[in-house]
Amino acid sequence: MLRANERLNQRQGKKHYIGECQEFTFAVEARFRGVPDRDKLFAMMDDFIDIAIEGNGLVFGGGLSDALRGWVSAGAGSAPLGEEHRTLISDWLTRQALLEDVLVSPLQDAWEELG
Repeated sequence: MLRANERLNQRQGKKHYIGECQEFTFAVEARFRGVPDRDKLFAMMDDFIDIAIEGNGLVFGGGLSDALRGWVSAGAGSAPLGEEHRTLISDWLTRQALLEDVLVSPLQDAWEELG
């Protein structure tokens, strides 16, 4: 574990994902309204990936089961993930007729151990 007063060079910062090398992510979750039509659901997911995610230089890891669940991160070579990305994704998901109870978590360190 690094001590708070340790100074790291750029290579070390990159290795430990700190400072300018820190990466953020946020979780998304949304329930389906009733039992959605499979074709409409897959079309919505295609649009989600093409428009909301890739169209904004983001990546998504997750999928569909009883709900839409996953994580959003910045794509390689894109600007750092920020609050504007959370708002953009939340707004996009909220506008979808097939979804309800949209939850978007706060930004968190992508490399910090989760629960």
